[in-house]
Amino acid sequence: MPLSFQFFLSGKWIGLLAAILSCFAATGLAQTPACQAVVDRPATAADTAYGDGRYADAESLYQQSLAERPNNAEISAALVRTLLHEDKVVQAAAQANATFVADPHAVASITAMAEVQLRQGQPWLALQTMDAAVAAGRCYARLHLIRSRALRIDSMYASERAELQSAYEIDPADLDIQRAWFAVGEPAHEIEGIRQSLATMKDLNEETRRKAEASMYSMLPLLSENSQNCKLLPSVPSATLPLLPSFADVKHIDGYRLVVEFPQAKGKLLVDSAASGLYISRALAVQNGFHQGEGDPPGTVHVDSVRVGPLEFRDCLAGVSDAPFAGKSDGFIGTDIFASWMITLDYRQAKMTLTPLPKQAGILPGDRLASPELADFTPVYHRRQYLLVPLTFGNKSRKLFILATGMRFSAMTSETAHSLSTMKVNFTNSEQTVQGTKVQFFREVFDLQLANLPQIHQGHILELDPTVRERNTGFQIAGMLGLDVLQPLSLHLDYRDGLAKFESPIGELSPQPKIGTAIAAGSAPAESEADKPACTLGDTTDRSIASTIQAKVTGVLDSAHLKPGEEVWVKVVYGLDYPGCRLDEDAILYGHVTAATASKNPGASELSLVFDHGDCSGKGKKPLTLRLIGLVAPPDISRHIHDVLPTEVAGGGRSIQGATASSANALDQDLNPGGTPNTVHPGIVVRMVGVKLEPEGGPACSARLTSANRSVQLGVGSELILTMLGKQ
Repeated sequence: MPLSFQFFLSGKWIGLLAAILSCFAATGLAQTPACQAVVDRPATAADTAYGDGRYADAESLYQQSLAERPNNAEISAALVRTLLHEDKVVQAAAQANATFVADPHAVASITAMAEVQLRQGQPWLALQTMDAAVAAGRCYARLHLIRSRALRIDSMYASERAELQSAYEIDPADLDIQRAWFAVGEPAHEIEGIRQSLATMKDLNEETRRKAEASMYSMLPLLSENSQNCKLLPSVPSATLPLLPSFADVKHIDGYRLVVEFPQAKGKLLVDSAASGLYISRALAVQNGFHQGEGDPPGTVHVDSVRVGPLEFRDCLAGVSDAPFAGKSDGFIGTDIFASWMITLDYRQAKMTLTPLPKQAGILPGDRLASPELADFTPVYHRRQYLLVPLTFGNKSRKLFILATGMRFSAMTSETAHSLSTMKVNFTNSEQTVQGTKVQFFREVFDLQLANLPQIHQGHILELDPTVRERNTGFQIAGMLGLDVLQPLSLHLDYRDGLAKFESPIGELSPQPKIGTAIAAGSAPAESEADKPACTLGDTTDRSIASTIQAKVTGVLDSAHLKPGEEVWVKVVYGLDYPGCRLDEDAILYGHVTAATASKNPGASELSLVFDHGDCSGKGKKPLTLRLIGLVAPPDISRHIHDVLPTEVAGGGRSIQGATASSANALDQDLNPGGTPNTVHPGIVVRMVGVKLEPEGGPACSARLTSANRSVQLGVGSELILTMLGKQ
């Protein structure tokens, strides 16, 4: 497992760095003189091997030099960056640690630490460490180079160019600095020069002006993280595109698709925030007559034109797969193709909305905007097509995860999982996919914090091989967030500024009066048992399945992480028509928590809910009087929750779908054991061991769920059976 400087700095060395930072803050940069350029110096054999890309030779030569001069921080730092080029991150971290211990005041030592931290996927730590490096020696050229790399993925593009300018002015002979300068610094100067010339040369002929503008705009993508391979034609400023759910089976959504119009045939492409541009099936490419373009990479085709709703894209380079895609999709479409807009993925309403981004001054990409419209957004890191967000875990560690809306389940590297769990034996379960391959799921349940959302209690996380993603990003990642975490949210993505907003339907948390006590938000002070009004018990008569509402849970509900007053919602499985309200399939039923407790004492955990609103067709969200009378666990809950969640079940009873879809003469003993077939007995709980339901047992006669485990949990795919009372 890679060494972490976060751990290293938690000891006595953190005080030293803090002291350096304090000194830096007191000194200030405004009064410091300009840096002098490094005088020409002869390249060593190790430097030459490094410059030629012969990193194994360079490593050996730097090792020899270090043996001769063991305390030379410059040689040690050169060895660190050579090891990083060889993907020897563990060795590079050990070398950087040793260098820092030997000389903690050397700017080369501190910068080498920051370079490793950046490679380890900890850019927030790298920037802090580089603040200390500035205090130690702000005229060290590589300090500005490494800082520019961190600022780039933080969408601070103007600051990136300023750091590169400083690095190049100090040491233009450094080969790494040269490469970065010619890739970013020089094009920026050329663009600015062309812009100024066009502004002053009013008599320039139209053809020359057009060519100059084309040259200027062709270089702009170099100055920001940009994975575009399509040209966007002038289009409408905003658009709303329907998202089509893709089902892994009759119960579970594994993605959302967009209809994409190609010249000869349409395709339904899975919307994936971890993909780039277009990636389509071979069959769709053949249907449309697409072929590999001259000089284009193997496995790609050239697409002259493609339409997505009112938007048109031209000259696209699309990847092609010979293997079929899951969910009857024809491929993937990366959300980065819409990076010119603010992107909103609203899974509850099954739509993607594109709206204009706040205006940015100047032609060159600048630093992240601090505009009022973006005030409640969270900064995320942006590298190529990936948006990466730091997650905070139960042990307070921070890890970098890719947002991946094209994945049904979240995934995590084995190193990350082991660093967060104390489980050592039988850590994973093997499951077979619909394609016949096997995947590994961790048996642990992880507590994670995403942005400002309440803590998420997440299980059924895939084991991830990060090789491809780390090769694409250039640094280590800990995992990928899939739909199991993201689907309950509305996502707002701003690629240009490296920002995201995660909106949850869960309401604001209401404060609890004291530890271990939960009362409904807005309730009066606690009453004695004698003062509490008695609930009028609902009808205990068995109900026909056909007259009930079956609704599925789309995000884990856990009494350990819910508070009274929080809103919850579920989706209607089958449409039903009641007087005053027609509930269509996938209509939302809204409720709230009236009580929630978790306890280690058996039978002491409770979750009480009331559902009182629904999306009636043609009438919008409307007050309803609903009664929760039954619970059914997903048929695969025991595998999906890994025998860890308290709602684990045994047995093989049929789900509500099976009961409802069956003929009128079929039997279903699960929903009414010993009773009339195709009926539901109020209070029934199917395949949830230790869970009990009292339809009127909670506060204000809400439905009360209790569990023999430490908390009450309803996993994704659990189904609620409700009845509608009275005239709506």
